[in-house]
Amino acid sequence: MENIDTKIAVIGAGSVGSTIAYTLVMKNLAAEVILVDINEAKEEGEVMDINDALSFVETGKIKGGDYKDASSADIIIITAGLPQKTGEQSRLELVNKNKEILKSIFGQLVPISPETIIVIVSNPVDIMTFYAQELSGLPKNQVFGTGTSLDTARLRTEIALALDINAQSVNGFVLGEHGESEFVAWSTVNVGGVPINEKLSEEISNGIAQKVKDDAKNIIDRKGATFYGIAAVTSDIVESILMDQDKVLPISTRIENWNGVDGICLGVPAVLGRGGVKSLWSLELTDNEKSKLRESADQIKKYL
Repeated sequence: MENIDTKIAVIGAGSVGSTIAYTLVMKNLAAEVILVDINEAKEEGEVMDINDALSFVETGKIKGGDYKDASSADIIIITAGLPQKTGEQSRLELVNKNKEILKSIFGQLVPISPETIIVIVSNPVDIMTFYAQELSGLPKNQVFGTGTSLDTARLRTEIALALDINAQSVNGFVLGEHGESEFVAWSTVNVGGVPINEKLSEEISNGIAQKVKDDAKNIIDRKGATFYGIAAVTSDIVESILMDQDKVLPISTRIENWNGVDGICLGVPAVLGRGGVKSLWSLELTDNEKSKLRESADQIKKYL
């Protein structure tokens, strides 16, 4: 699956989907990017706008399409769904409506190529990923969500700001639900090989963890949606797949007996390359972190 003839479909031309499509084009990750949306005028407008950037990149084509076009893509990215509202609405409140939208999408993505990789961005991403695995008919390792990759990126940035270093020097994970029950697995966090507790006080670390958890709400309250960060995260996931990079990323995938959790989709570190999820990354959490992971799993199970 080389990018010279790779086709990526993005379903949903809202702020998130269109920004993801633009980012894929700018990073030259596919020969062709297809944007699909029920609002054909919005879809056409986004395609026209992104088209204006083609003379600056190696991407061959950005076009609007339908579900038939999308079904044959190498990677299908699903962003369609009702957005999280400003205020106190949680991602989990979106479950019922976005599940119906997801069922409608898969009802039209027929037939899906057996080698297609599906990346779920729609919220609540862990629940939508679980249902997408059931609805797609594809092997579960080929269907996964962005998980806590965005939360982890936020964590790396906040730690970097606190220490006045580059965020790429920070390693570690936010795990669990992409939402209220997520948690920082501090035992995994280090900066340049030095455990984070040797660099930051507990008070500062707690403040960072809370800011990471509140970031989405704070952004939505101010501008109505988050889309730049998730676009960067999604393009990083796509790159790991197409280039067979085997990156260890905290994506939402089906967990089988990982740190005491089983049979659910949550953000956990997984090896991601060509063909999708190759394996879950073996990582021993602390007892407290295992407890938080189970609590997060229990929150998700209430809605399945």
